[in-house]
Amino acid sequence: MATFASSSRSPPIIDMTLLNDLYDEIDRNPPALEARRLLIQQCMEAGWVDAARDAIRAYLDLDPYDEEILSMEEFLFEDDSTRSQSHHIPTPAGPPPRPPPPSVPVDIEEAQLELLRGYNALRTKAAKLLRETCLKKEASISPRFDVHIQNLTDITDGRISSVVRVRQPGSAQAVARAMEKNPERAVDIAIGDLEDMARWLRSQSGHPDNDAVREALVKRVGMLSSALSNGMKRNASLALMHVEHELLRRTYVCDETMYGDKVADIPRTRFLATEDGYPWDMEELAQAIQSNGGIMRNPLSRQMFTTEDIRTILQHPLGKGLAALGVEQGKLSKGVRPKTIEELEKMSVVLLADMSEDQMESRHVLDQFLGYVATLPGSEQKALDKLRVPAKDSHTGQAFDTTIGEAVRDAKANVVCIHKIGDFLQQAARHLKRSK
Repeated sequence: MATFASSSRSPPIIDMTLLNDLYDEIDRNPPALEARRLLIQQCMEAGWVDAARDAIRAYLDLDPYDEEILSMEEFLFEDDSTRSQSHHIPTPAGPPPRPPPPSVPVDIEEAQLELLRGYNALRTKAAKLLRETCLKKEASISPRFDVHIQNLTDITDGRISSVVRVRQPGSAQAVARAMEKNPERAVDIAIGDLEDMARWLRSQSGHPDNDAVREALVKRVGMLSSALSNGMKRNASLALMHVEHELLRRTYVCDETMYGDKVADIPRTRFLATEDGYPWDMEELAQAIQSNGGIMRNPLSRQMFTTEDIRTILQHPLGKGLAALGVEQGKLSKGVRPKTIEELEKMSVVLLADMSEDQMESRHVLDQFLGYVATLPGSEQKALDKLRVPAKDSHTGQAFDTTIGEAVRDAKANVVCIHKIGDFLQQAARHLKRSK
């Protein structure tokens, strides 16, 4: 049984990191009996009588028949005189009655209001200091004060607990278990873990380096992913994306959204970063993709999104409606008959080969194709007018942003170079063949 430290000896060295880990384990994975048992032992070795008694009470509420803990309770609740004369008493005195729960003060509402006013005042002062500091930073403030700037940012944003208390992260397995048990909050749980890791890393160094912190966070995400089921792995990657945006202040290809808002101001519920380095407000991105007929193409770079990005966009709450557009595009591609695809191929060959000044041969083949389209059923004509195929200009690499029907009409009206239209139609025919 653990005993209390004697006053004649030097006070024991208390491992505060271990205590923090034990409290975290108790909070995250109840009932955590082993962690509670170790906490009781640590409190007794430190001589913290009240804390040990509280920990024992909490343990016995969960397991009232643990003999070892019961003996610790008996030892703690014996007073000095009882212990010194215990050999004369056949039955030791039982523990005193537990004190009643603390009563709620009469002025609790006023106390709550005072706390709220102080909380708001603290955030207001932090915001003012942050503005003043950022204005002076380039001129006179050393990089070693960056950690304090980050603390001011966190207080301004309401993340006060992360500044006041720096915790060493627990095991990745424990975090993964918590994510699996609560899938609705899996991303938030992972974000909290990565933020703890970043705070702890910065607390160990007077010169925080975002690149070094990010490298450590990437390794942490790898550990989390290895402990998660396949369906949950993406949550760890999403958490890293948000931590890079909110905590590490990552620099992206652009610092404003398509509508001119600051990227730094995009809330977590609408933020998304794609693999090409572009940041998005998902409301804006979903509208842009919808206006483009559901083609998963970057509206700014005009390049197609990667498969992983498309999956992430469609799984986002604001992007789930785009999946229906993708299905519609698939149906449109299957609604074009092989004969029409053959006519597209013939027309593209003529348009690409025509180098004459009057381009008469191209005019004839365009008229013939438009006459052929007029004989098609309405559903197939709609498919030619609505279907957007993933195609790029063979010379510039720029993505085409048109449909087959629009391209043919543009060539007929001499709005676009016939060679460019021929290039597009040739790729469109290949795409339609593959989709069959």
